[in-house]
Amino acid sequence: MLRIAKTMAARPTMSITLVSMLLIVAVGITKVAGDDSKNTGSSNGKPRARDLVAEVCKNMSDGFLESKTHFDEKPCLSVLRSDNRSAVAKDHGDLVIVAFDLLEHRSRQIAAKIDSILHGLTVRNWTERSFRFCAADYADILIALPVCRDIFLDLKPLGTKAKQIDALGALGCLDRLGIGARECCLGLSNHWDYEKTKEFFDVIRHISLTWGLMEMATNFLDGQSQW
Repeated sequence: MLRIAKTMAARPTMSITLVSMLLIVAVGITKVAGDDSKNTGSSNGKPRARDLVAEVCKNMSDGFLESKTHFDEKPCLSVLRSDNRSAVAKDHGDLVIVAFDLLEHRSRQIAAKIDSILHGLTVRNWTERSFRFCAADYADILIALPVCRDIFLDLKPLGTKAKQIDALGALGCLDRLGIGARECCLGLSNHWDYEKTKEFFDVIRHISLTWGLMEMATNFLDGQSQW
């Protein structure tokens, strides 16, 4: 009887020990699952889709590139995500093409505004001359833009295997666009309303964005821009 009593008394202790062990195992499994979720970047354990736009804009704002191609993160995200193709871009090269098309669209808008303002100016002075120079600058920009785009499209391979001489040629074409856009802005800043001139700097920012993306696509940093 004494033996039976001792056995019966021991059973609750064994049950408590078993429950405790099961709880420890359960906590351990939960922790591992949580760690896996963090590693995959997803709460359900599946890998999170890569956000290429967020990556490149973060790199630009962190000073990954030369200071002349610095582009703040928020405007970078806003500009690139205004084109739905950015969401399905496979690599930096795809984003360069998107940036080129956005640059051309914005350049055409500014060129049209320049022509509209110029036609309303009746007095020959430095304001009128500055707009005439701008009209000539943007005529050149819109002619050269498709050429620059084609130069980049012919640049293969990209990434670490890209030839530096070819990358330099593509960036040099962008340099030409930047010089024209800058000269226009400087002329208007000196001889027109400075506050109204700020809109014209959009084109320079778009060129800067395209430049930065091209440097990423070709793995080639060029700090020799002239604008």
